Amino acid sequence: MKEMRTGIERAKSTSGGAVRKAAITVLRGVDSGQTVDAALLPVSLTGTDRATLQWLVLGTLREFLSVQALSAKLLRKPWREEDADLGFLLSLALFELRHGQRPAFAVVNDWVEMTEAVKKPWARGLMNAVLRRYLREREVLDTALVDRDLGHPAWLAARLRAAYPQDWPAIAAANNSAPPLWLRVNTQRVDPGAYRRLLAEQGREAEGVTWSAAALCLPASVPVATLPGWDAGWVAVQDGAAQLAAHILAPREGERILDACAAPGGKTAHLWALGATRLDALDRSAERLNRVRETLERQGGEVHLQAADAAETATWWNGETYDAILLDAPCTGTGVIRRHPDIRLRRQPEDVAEAVAQQARLLEGLWPCLRPGGRLLYATCSVLPEENEEQIAAFVQRHSDARRMAHPLTGQRLPGQEDMDGFYYALLEKDACA
Repeated sequence: MKEMRTGIERAKSTSGGAVRKAAITVLRGVDSGQTVDAALLPVSLTGTDRATLQWLVLGTLREFLSVQALSAKLLRKPWREEDADLGFLLSLALFELRHGQRPAFAVVNDWVEMTEAVKKPWARGLMNAVLRRYLREREVLDTALVDRDLGHPAWLAARLRAAYPQDWPAIAAANNSAPPLWLRVNTQRVDPGAYRRLLAEQGREAEGVTWSAAALCLPASVPVATLPGWDAGWVAVQDGAAQLAAHILAPREGERILDACAAPGGKTAHLWALGATRLDALDRSAERLNRVRETLERQGGEVHLQAADAAETATWWNGETYDAILLDAPCTGTGVIRRHPDIRLRRQPEDVAEAVAQQARLLEGLWPCLRPGGRLLYATCSVLPEENEEQIAAFVQRHSDARRMAHPLTGQRLPGQEDMDGFYYALLEKDACA
């Protein structure tokens, strides 16, 4: 599948100063602490321009540490703090020179022109000299980039290498690659087979999976507005690994179900599509809960939404127990780096312990909300054992009324396996005699 990818990667040319300027602005936002999604959100570019912007930004972030190492070799001294935009400019230019399809002279000229846009005209000659030096010496410079940590921060590479000594190179390769586009067909509105035929009529061949007729995978990203029935809610974008959640929890008719950390709403909508008609959804952020509402409105789901901290049950729970609970717990996101490459730059070692504590707090708070005989699905998009297997083992040890339920789709899924994101699932059942 991977060799067929086009999509964003097909847009390997910058189509104007607006795209380049926006790319610098987005990297500035990420550097200030924004997620790349949040930094991209206000950008008004559409169509090919937006695809090019995303290719530039996401690609540069995937290779950021390597590009930084290149910059250090090309510059006699680091940029001053007030000249950070020049650093972003150089990183983007180096990425395009390494991976773009335009003539090198055009790439250099266009990025040199951007020194005016960032109000650093004095750097024009310097930027031109640095980029042309790279072109002259690129073979030697690229060959010298020996990266033991494969584009990951040293602390994260060490943890992944220790946890997965055999799989570490494959994990790194997946994290450093552009993902495919996974779709979930809304079976309440259209037949999956019919939808697949509509894609084929557009010249888009989708691959299916054995565990769900509604899960389809396109080899590369496309503008979602061009998908058949997008505005009518016929289809949603959702990675295959994320789609597993609703199938594992498998809502039954009449069950009372809670989605405890619902934003952005993809799993909530999927549970509803599979027949969860008595569904409550919580998120501690009222702003993020609006995204859940928007997702449900587009796909037609009717769910009771409430802004609340799921662990603080006194603020939202009426005492009526649930038949099933989905806890898609806050985590480090180390399984979705290929989709959110800024994670490798924003995440810090101390974030792991903080995530583990928050996950344990949610598990403890929600367990009393589950009826005896009910089931709780614990999920993260992390690959770190502390957040996953170790977290669940410790919880089961603390609770004699908790037992694991066997399911073929649970356990740790690593990035790139079956071309999916990295996810962890554990299905727990509360003792019926509790």
